[in-house]
Amino acid sequence: MSESITLSDDLIHGIYNVIVQHDPNVEKNMMLALQYLSAVSGYLAAGYPGGDNERDEVLDQLTAFAKHVAAQEAQDSAAQQQPAAAPTGHSEQTDDPAVGIWKPE
Repeated sequence: MSESITLSDDLIHGIYNVIVQHDPNVEKNMMLALQYLSAVSGYLAAGYPGGDNERDEVLDQLTAFAKHVAAQEAQDSAAQQQPAAAPTGHSEQTDDPAVGIWKPE
């Protein structure tokens, strides 16, 4: 396998848009998009030089790699969606009961 690849939003959206142009139902069904991508991988893997065992090993490696990318992307997405922690502190009363002064801790 390659030492490294670079994913970008442009690349991913470009590939997705080509699939949507081919089959507009993909926009309504993410599983269909994943099936197209998997089928393309299988189609390309069919031409992999070597025997059946080597091709199966490559497909197993690609499956593991896809799982790794999905887990990393889900982890990164979850980290970005977590709300910021509420600041800690307390409010001190003033002479006006409608107004307080916030003191961070």
